[in-house]
Amino acid sequence: MNVVEVKNLTKRFLQGDAVIKAVDNVSLEISEGEFVAITGQSGSGKTTLLNLIGGIETATDGEIFIDGEEITSADSDELARLRRQKIGYVFQDFNLIPILTVRENIIMPLLLDSKKINNNRFNEIVGFLGLEDRLKHLPSQLSGGQKQRVAIARALINSPKILLADEPTGNLDRKMADEIMRLLIELNNHGVTILLVTHEERYADMCGRKIVMREGRAGE
Repeated sequence: MNVVEVKNLTKRFLQGDAVIKAVDNVSLEISEGEFVAITGQSGSGKTTLLNLIGGIETATDGEIFIDGEEITSADSDELARLRRQKIGYVFQDFNLIPILTVRENIIMPLLLDSKKINNNRFNEIVGFLGLEDRLKHLPSQLSGGQKQRVAIARALINSPKILLADEPTGNLDRKMADEIMRLLIELNNHGVTILLVTHEERYADMCGRKIVMREGRAGE
């Protein structure tokens, strides 16, 4: 079953008088349970492609289906709902709310959706990511690796169909980056579908499949 399907996807924008195709007629399918890396040089369109799939940016042309639901014609409220319910997003710069504790950051998607907290699910995720003794801490009291673990926990709390990770190791040192990559591999081994943007070829080679972006076009 395809959890992501992209058909003839294009994203254009103006740069001065020039029209730039950040994503140029891309079509791809991602099956449930896959771990797919998106690689490419800076400016190749890999993050734009991820943002289109995640409903953060809107396409100029083409179609995107998430778990069978077409999202390119969705309005902002529908996209926000989709991101909360079907897509977990992990950002390079963590995007944690600084005045909230670790626990509050993790459960924020549930609160936004007026969902009851499943304590078993919460404890499972927190235990898996080794955050049990950090739940009352603020983000400023955490290391970079711990912040990224919290971001991953927040992305997983709603049991999304797919986890999108945009350079999640980019702001970490080598040791922490390797640790986060091992966690992602273990999550995938537990059945989580992951789409990872990375410029690190050694991390891309650890994934089950690699998509290479070149000037907005995708190849394998």
